[in-house]
Amino acid sequence: MGSNMYRRPVSPQPRQAAPGRPNSPQGCEELLRAIAEADFFAQDLKLYLDTHPGDKRAVEMYVEACRQYRACKAAFEDSFYPLNPCSAGQDGCWDWPEGVWPPFN
Repeated sequence: MGSNMYRRPVSPQPRQAAPGRPNSPQGCEELLRAIAEADFFAQDLKLYLDTHPGDKRAVEMYVEACRQYRACKAAFEDSFYPLNPCSAGQDGCWDWPEGVWPPFN
């Protein structure tokens, strides 16, 4: 595990949208990046734990990475759109955003 192993978790709160992407909703790209980072970190820790199952610190970090992933994913889906079919319709609403979605613009 590298020196990034002990870095502070990313906040699930949306921030200012990146300049140059006028159709990108505010915070969309930042939350997508936070989701990807938390997922990668959890997957990396899972691989580490396959060979070091007794490392309690790594287990705690894995649990925190999974919590962070779920928090970022929930924040994104509450603000923008479902990330997978199983996330759609959780609130009884099947309305999809109008216009071109950020990954396709």
